[in-house]
Amino acid sequence: MSTDPNPLAFQVPADPARLKLEQPRLAKRFWRKLKHTASYLPGAETFLAGFYAAIDPNTPATAKAVLFGALGYFVVPVDFIPDIFGAMGYGDDLAVMFAAVKAVESSITGLHRTRAGEWLARLRRD
Repeated sequence: MSTDPNPLAFQVPADPARLKLEQPRLAKRFWRKLKHTASYLPGAETFLAGFYAAIDPNTPATAKAVLFGALGYFVVPVDFIPDIFGAMGYGDDLAVMFAAVKAVESSITGLHRTRAGEWLARLRRD
């Protein structure tokens, strides 16, 4: 019996070519929005670890698709609860991101989490 919390039978099909095409655009918008919200956003380290997993060439394409979908939801200003409502507006973003991370947590490595922690530490020093 497999202990993988994300078995192949439940993974979302993904087009690696499309993921590669969307990655630079999403990355640019992600960094811009995270820099503006990281000071008060709970779970910023989880967001970052998910981002680093999504851009890691060793992460399976299906996990990348789930993570890019959640990260895309985070960067789009018009969503279920618009981000213009400040902290309350990020509640749905947090829920989507945490669900995505939980769904593919076997693909998020210690290295991804370490890089996320280091980036946040640098941001907080500046």
